[in-house]
Amino acid sequence: MAEFAKNLADLFQRDLHRLIEEVEKTPRDQLWQSPEGINNSCGVLVQHLLGNLNHFIGAALGNTGYQRNMDREFREKTLSKTELIEELNRLQEMIREVLDELNDQQLMADYPASLPFEASVQKFLLHLYGHLGYHRGQYNYLRRMLDEN
Repeated sequence: MAEFAKNLADLFQRDLHRLIEEVEKTPRDQLWQSPEGINNSCGVLVQHLLGNLNHFIGAALGNTGYQRNMDREFREKTLSKTELIEELNRLQEMIREVLDELNDQQLMADYPASLPFEASVQKFLLHLYGHLGYHRGQYNYLRRMLDEN
């Protein structure tokens, strides 16, 4: 395993654990709510991250066979808190397994799936980590907004 991949896997684990803590703090009745003017609920943000990371890390780098359904990510509102947390736990395991297998040569290679910009595997993994942090922050802010109402 490349040192970069190990460090990045540790960061994904940390931030996904923090997201799980956010989900645990979210009252069940607020999981799928969104205040006026806000398009996505906390649950939708989690589903989006699950789809994004399972697609771009699991399917593209780990050959997991994951099939992304973005329509479901943004429209389905049926999963329970427990189910979302279970999915996040599985996501943590998958990311660790996939990143454990990457060596320096693989990290420097072109990312193997179609993107709107050119990127090495390493660069795109950094992009995905930033994406996780962005939506984790949105989740936290939205959860606290809902708590105030």
